[in-house]
Amino acid sequence: MITEEVIKEIYKKYKKPAKNAEELNLDYHIDLLKPNHKITLDGPEIIIDNLEEFSPFKRFLIRSLYAVLEFDKNVAFVFRGHILFFSKVDGHLSVNFKPEEKRGFFDRLFGGDDDM
Repeated sequence: MITEEVIKEIYKKYKKPAKNAEELNLDYHIDLLKPNHKITLDGPEIIIDNLEEFSPFKRFLIRSLYAVLEFDKNVAFVFRGHILFFSKVDGHLSVNFKPEEKRGFFDRLFGGDDDM
């Protein structure tokens, strides 16, 4: 089971994109998911064919992946601001969005115009 604590550790550990696609072992993970997900590796991007055309998760660039992690029942595709969890046992896909980091007083004061 993937708990909130595990998710926090994933975001903490994977703060930068993978250096190369070989590091992600995409061929293995995509073959693992194909029985339950229509997923295609197409050049520089991955396409999830069973999602609606206008879904923001339908396609993504490989270079934006931080990690691909295998769990007992899921495969996690880790990005900067979210994680896609693909079920290995059925066609379920879930998304976890990274919580917004709390900004201190000086960050808000001198950190730019994010709050304006």
